[in-house]
Amino acid sequence: MTDLWNPTNGIYTATAPLLPVITNFPSLDIGVWSSALISAGFGAGFGAWMAGRIARNAKLRDELLSELRAIDVALTLSFSALNVAGSLKKQFISAICEKHKSDLEQFEAYKAEKNKNIPFSLNIENLRIQKITPPISELQSLIFGSMNVSPNGVRSLTALADSVSCLNNFIDEYNAILEKFKNSELPEGFTSYHFYLGIPVKGVVNNEYGTSVQGMAVYVNDILFFARKLADCLTTQGFNVRDRFKKLTGEKRLIRRLAVIDDEGSLIPPDSDYEGWMRGWEEDSNENAMTSKFWHRKKT
Repeated sequence: MTDLWNPTNGIYTATAPLLPVITNFPSLDIGVWSSALISAGFGAGFGAWMAGRIARNAKLRDELLSELRAIDVALTLSFSALNVAGSLKKQFISAICEKHKSDLEQFEAYKAEKNKNIPFSLNIENLRIQKITPPISELQSLIFGSMNVSPNGVRSLTALADSVSCLNNFIDEYNAILEKFKNSELPEGFTSYHFYLGIPVKGVVNNEYGTSVQGMAVYVNDILFFARKLADCLTTQGFNVRDRFKKLTGEKRLIRRLAVIDDEGSLIPPDSDYEGWMRGWEEDSNENAMTSKFWHRKKT
């Protein structure tokens, strides 16, 4: 105790700490503690950021994959519309139009003859045509709800839907005229010859038959043209989504594009036949030339 207490001016004061054990604690380095806290905070923040990035990438991957699948289905439906309209044109409408045109030319030649020894011979085929039902509503649901197709694609789809409706209206009119021919339900004084050839009766000409034939020819071409344009737009969008998907995941996806058998160049009308409509066409990114030689699906 005498070592711990010494008198100073008659008052004893301590010359050693009352709690010497305190001096045995190591000194704390504030810099070390700060670094540890910052490192812990940075690690937690980086981990949260990485988790969020992974979640966002996973969500984006699912969205891109879903759009690729929707594009593939929409392409299949577009090909279906082309097949239906192409078959109708090749098997029925083109033949009906060619025969009607030929009969009119022969009738004009017959009228020009001076000596008509025999009456004009005409054979009207009474072959009804079935309306077509391409999957337009399904296409609309996919394109407007499951993908980001270009304005070109929207215009093509709208024009395609209108063309299908108009074609079916003319098919109904054509079939109704054939039914009138069959049942002799024509206006007074008219025969099927008058309707078919546009022969006037008392100064009145009925062109319903010719109009219905021409209407079917026009709108089946419209369906082929707009379905082809829609398929091209879908393929272009497929290329864009495919590239984004590959950049994100490294995975490669295949995109189909349309190829058509058209040896005579008469199945699908060229762009020049739709010059007015094509003035509103916008250049799509990643657009690829789609020259065609076969009616089949081709992978690229």
